[in-house]
Amino acid sequence: MITIILLIAELYSLFALLKIRLELWILSAMKKNIFVKNAAFLLASALLFVSCSKKSDEAIVSESENVVEEPSAEEIALEKARKEEERLSKAISDYTENLSQTEKLSQLFLVNLQGKEDFAPVEFEGEKAIIPGGYIFFSFNIASTASEIIGFTDSVASYCENNSLVPPYLSIDQEGGLVNRLRGITSSVPSCRTIAANYSEKEAAALYESQAKQLSLLGFHLNLAPVAEAVDDENRDFLGTRSYGDVAKVKKYASIAVRSYEQNAIGTVLKHFPGNTNTDPHTGLPEIEASDEKLREMIVEPFKAIIDSANPAAVLMSHARTAAHDAEKPACFSRYWVSDVLRGEMAFSGLIFSDDIFMAALEKNGYPPEKAVVMAIEAGVDCIMLSEKRFKSVLEVLRKKAQEDETFAEKLDEALNRVIRFKLREGVLLLETAEDGESATIVNAKRKSAEERLSAFEEEKQKGDSYVK
Repeated sequence: MITIILLIAELYSLFALLKIRLELWILSAMKKNIFVKNAAFLLASALLFVSCSKKSDEAIVSESENVVEEPSAEEIALEKARKEEERLSKAISDYTENLSQTEKLSQLFLVNLQGKEDFAPVEFEGEKAIIPGGYIFFSFNIASTASEIIGFTDSVASYCENNSLVPPYLSIDQEGGLVNRLRGITSSVPSCRTIAANYSEKEAAALYESQAKQLSLLGFHLNLAPVAEAVDDENRDFLGTRSYGDVAKVKKYASIAVRSYEQNAIGTVLKHFPGNTNTDPHTGLPEIEASDEKLREMIVEPFKAIIDSANPAAVLMSHARTAAHDAEKPACFSRYWVSDVLRGEMAFSGLIFSDDIFMAALEKNGYPPEKAVVMAIEAGVDCIMLSEKRFKSVLEVLRKKAQEDETFAEKLDEALNRVIRFKLREGVLLLETAEDGESATIVNAKRKSAEERLSAFEEEKQKGDSYVK
């Protein structure tokens, strides 16, 4: 190998020497004869061209080795999204690692709360209050004035802040029409059927946007609406005015409602998947006899269209059983409906709620809360709704099951992750990015003063009133 290298070096030196002698001969010949001058000029030009070409080729090779192809806008966006997701996942992991197991499991519950003036927890572990992931406000939790409601919702946030507890999201049923917890407080919200029959898309959006702003100013984060079930003879008596109507109207107006709320700091919950019958689930178990084809036309297709176009924060499962699929189980316990269809086929990544597991539809059909809570999580549900104020006994069922079943424990962790993401999305928690831009920390979100919010609420309510026909 060394011999070859030395030989190449010697040949290169010989070529260089010949080149120099040729160039000297050309210069000498150019002085003696014009013909020789021309010939010499051509030869010199050729030598110069070869030399320059060699240098040019070397430069091109050098440049090609050093030039880095610029990434496309799509590649830049994907890389940015990847880094943001990495930072978010790390922040959530750090945040949840500092929670006790009770605090982690508590995040998977949406329960009722006590009172309507000053917040007070009802369950404790030692001296520390057990606070659920979210609270649902019923009519008896609604004070008579906007000022009092703001004072009450602020007292929930203050209690958690002062006691280093994860703040809960605050939710309410504000569908409009008959289901209207804030009647007389916010501007009026007509029923879904009335909206679809009498409001243009622009008018409906303005009304829902104003309602969202009012809810947010009062201190709420989540509206358990809209109903996204198309109406037919099988559910007409139960849904009544709560449905927008046929499939086309449901897709149009439910999407408007979702976008209007979500874009104004209020999460939405599409309900009830995969539908209901005329049997009220508060008193009995709905049995849906529809074929797979009809279910897809009336339920799956409109829900998917709304999810794809409007990105709701959550979907609420019904207690109905469907003859077409997993006929023995209520939908909220059905892996087919929760995981295969909603999470898989429809690619829904938000929160999935069970309906109230204390409803008679379950209790009277062999599904007491202790059994229901495990079946719901196994199916893929993230958050268990309870109309009760106490949930510690049901939480203990999850704790025990997690200790026995590693797969079940993993499902609980996945659900916890989604709840924290939801709280970040809806402004319950805040992601603070460090100065280096590489790391982030999750902290409790801050609110404007009650006085500022009350003033803004009164102004927004007047606008809302003007949108009502």
